[in-house]
Amino acid sequence: MKNQKSKRWLLFIIAGIAAIAAALYLYLPDFLDNLRSAQTYDDLRDSYVEAPEGDGGEEKEDWWLTDVFVNFEELRGENEDIIAWIRFDNTEETQIDYPVLYSGDNTEYLRKDLYGNEHTAGSIFLEGLNQPDFSDYYSIIYGHNMRDGSMFGSLDKYKEQSFWSDNQYFTLYTENMVYRYQVFACQNAVNGGDVYKIGYEPGKEYQEFLDGLAEDSLIDTGIHPDSSHKVMTLSTCAGDGYSRRFAVHAVCVDAQSTNLTIVS
Repeated sequence: MKNQKSKRWLLFIIAGIAAIAAALYLYLPDFLDNLRSAQTYDDLRDSYVEAPEGDGGEEKEDWWLTDVFVNFEELRGENEDIIAWIRFDNTEETQIDYPVLYSGDNTEYLRKDLYGNEHTAGSIFLEGLNQPDFSDYYSIIYGHNMRDGSMFGSLDKYKEQSFWSDNQYFTLYTENMVYRYQVFACQNAVNGGDVYKIGYEPGKEYQEFLDGLAEDSLIDTGIHPDSSHKVMTLSTCAGDGYSRRFAVHAVCVDAQSTNLTIVS
């Protein structure tokens, strides 16, 4: 009887060790990749981005313009495909504080970091059909929905009205311009739908599209952009594969050149 119990315990121990080994084999590489990725972006922020602690909003309203500086001249030394830096006001809550890349090919940085290394998290990148100077009225930026909340892993929090209330704004910094955006809608989307159509211009079609975004939103923000406004969609995956997406839509509420000249 004692021998049988000992054998059972031995089998349990072996099974436990095997389960741990399997888990390490499956998840450790991604875990280590994410650690390296986090360190890479921390190093980039420390080297090329100057920003106040927190959102800075308690001291002055235009802190996002006057108190944040991105050194694009040196940052592009890391990769010439870097065209912008996207930064949410509350970076601790959203974790979104990254360079934006553009190659014209949506597959280029889907599974590569900004140095071209294979990486499960890929990079944050602009839709290949968009203009890299953000002159389009409608642009899309993509990022993976990472389990640890990095990249665009926090976007699905916008399904909660309270989260939107506390995290309405983000800023897109480019070498020559600074764009201020306010989130006005979020929705479950399907790859290939109208959300992923590029080339809208001011007018009836664009207005109907914007009205549809507001109507289909999972939250009610009371914000209804008109077709004279530029809109940015942040898109991430929402499950296995790439057909199901989650999209957050934001309207440009301010645009200023880096010499502080207001652009209407």
